[in-house]
Amino acid sequence: MPSPIGNYFIRTLVNSPLHPLVGKGLALITVTGSKTGKSIETPINIIRVGETLMAISLRSRTWWRNLRGGRTAQLRYIGKLLSVHGEVVEAPVEVATGLLEIFAHYHGYAKFFNIKSNPDGKPNSRELERAASEHVLIKLRAA
Repeated sequence: MPSPIGNYFIRTLVNSPLHPLVGKGLALITVTGSKTGKSIETPINIIRVGETLMAISLRSRTWWRNLRGGRTAQLRYIGKLLSVHGEVVEAPVEVATGLLEIFAHYHGYAKFFNIKSNPDGKPNSRELERAASEHVLIKLRAA
């Protein structure tokens, strides 16, 4: 899990004119706590697949739960502030499908989930199932 100091550093960079230094893969998402009503801002990794921006989070983290039911959030991405609707994919079978879609667009991304490829080049199914059970997929679309 990222440290508070690391998150502070990333937030500062993403909110600054130096954002291009961190690339197109990092963004800040601001969600409203469904119970507290407080704003929660957290750095996330972003993957673009077509018109959809996707984020992957460990199930143990809590920020993504505030996007259930298509709730909106603010996303600072590539120097722009966007209003987005979130779709949280929690069922492991659907998460695995989403991961496969991401891996098809971003070859080598599976290594970040400790998923090795079989001799045929496809991700190892056991390792994919494990990763899908540990993560959720968040699809973000313009509101």
